[in-house]
Amino acid sequence: MKSYRTFLIAAALFLLCAVLLGLQAKGAGPLPGDLEFSRLVQSLLPFNGGVSTLWKVLGETLRYLPFAVLAVVLGLRKWDWAALVALACLPVMFWSESLLKPLFARPRPVAGLVTIYQAAKGTGFPSGTAMQAMAVAGVLLYLARLAGPSALATSVTVFSLLFLLLSNVARVHVGAHWATDIVGGWLFASAWLALLLAGHQCWLDCQPDEEPA
Repeated sequence: MKSYRTFLIAAALFLLCAVLLGLQAKGAGPLPGDLEFSRLVQSLLPFNGGVSTLWKVLGETLRYLPFAVLAVVLGLRKWDWAALVALACLPVMFWSESLLKPLFARPRPVAGLVTIYQAAKGTGFPSGTAMQAMAVAGVLLYLARLAGPSALATSVTVFSLLFLLLSNVARVHVGAHWATDIVGGWLFASAWLALLLAGHQCWLDCQPDEEPA
């Protein structure tokens, strides 16, 4: 099976799982496992000045990372990569959260169930932070794979995975989201990203082979 077909199937599966989870979360409080995970994270990692600073740094990094990645790939003259980064990140950053959250209207965690260290406005599902983090990390992982095995590609892969994990655990830790809000954001972003990667793989397949020198 060609790569683009695999990505198309993945996009459909991610979207299906996201919608099914969203239907369960619609207007609901914690789903099974949500409360336990939030309390575990908050008990293992007490909130203090150092942790608060780390979460703020990750939040600021997430805000500007798509533009930094775009600048790097433009500097490398990878025009198709740059288009992929822009398409993967910009819709998630500016539209997806505002369009999707009203459909599910899920309340955020409340005091009494978990400790709220940082109050957040609006509804919780799907997490906009999770969508943006997955879009950035996902496209970085894909580009590292295209670049081929190297120390730099390995470093990008490790950074992407750590960033994805920490930036989203932070939102659970401060009491802004349930874990299933995060998973929902990952699934919606993954569906969009997989659709874009299918298009990119199809474009790559259509490129003429380079003639030997």
